[in-house]
Amino acid sequence: MTEPIKASELIVVDGKIYHLGLRPDQLARNIFVVGDPARADKVAAHFDSVEHRANNREYVTRTGTYQGMPVTVIATGIGTDNSEIAAVEAFGLNEINLETRTRKEALPLTAIRIGTSGGPQPNIPVGTLAISEYALGLDNTGLFYDAPVPDEISRTIEIEAYKIITNATPHNRRFRGKIHPYVSKSSPEVVSALARHIKDGYVLGITASASGFYGPQGREIPGLRITIPGLQEHLAKLKVDELRVVNIEMESSLLFHLLTQMSYRSGTVCPIIANRPAGTFLNDYDPAVERAITGGLSAMLDLYKRDQ
Repeated sequence: MTEPIKASELIVVDGKIYHLGLRPDQLARNIFVVGDPARADKVAAHFDSVEHRANNREYVTRTGTYQGMPVTVIATGIGTDNSEIAAVEAFGLNEINLETRTRKEALPLTAIRIGTSGGPQPNIPVGTLAISEYALGLDNTGLFYDAPVPDEISRTIEIEAYKIITNATPHNRRFRGKIHPYVSKSSPEVVSALARHIKDGYVLGITASASGFYGPQGREIPGLRITIPGLQEHLAKLKVDELRVVNIEMESSLLFHLLTQMSYRSGTVCPIIANRPAGTFLNDYDPAVERAITGGLSAMLDLYKRDQ
């Protein structure tokens, strides 16, 4: 006896997906994901045309074409929770008939995140573009979606990261031993395309994705006791198969985790705008973000043409 098809529980209002505020025809298969809503227009400024604009809550979407390629940029705001909503609703727009709430035949999506990040390694200068091969999820959003460990390297990263985090947590902390990181993996073809088109001034490695900006990244604020003091210093010591944590941000772990489950391609490129151990900060990081945008567009166009 076959299991009955379950109807989707996506929320749809007036034919539009609830949070993104989009109809299926307003989403391209080639998607850029940014955090800052203002960055959506910076990406869209490179498009040849913009046919659709949507602003709903913190979500900003622009859809158009770039050198003949249909393309969408979505700004999600900050965090894996916001990214989860955007990823699931993009999946729904692509894969679910919003009228019958059942699966439909669909081609896969490709998503490249363009963000900003901090760096835990003292020898990686600010302005370097970090291209993520793996993401270390310090959030718990991904734990609500079951998926196998991507590969043995991922499994080893999870084990070693758990040891580092637990050992770095003082014994008198309530949550010692309860923070279990998960690892997700970007698509190798997206990583290769980004490296090919950015060419220089980049580094490959593990991106740590935190669930917040202060305590979850080890920042100490007087009057607040955090669980893991100096977290970024401890994460910098992680090394598996020549891979190390090259940057810390707040979205990639969930995106890779979900999009892999969806059989979609994903990748991330983030300028490192702060080197915390060195105490350096890139005051004007617009040129670095612009490099990430142009490199991301070229990489996406390369992938698109290879698919034709």
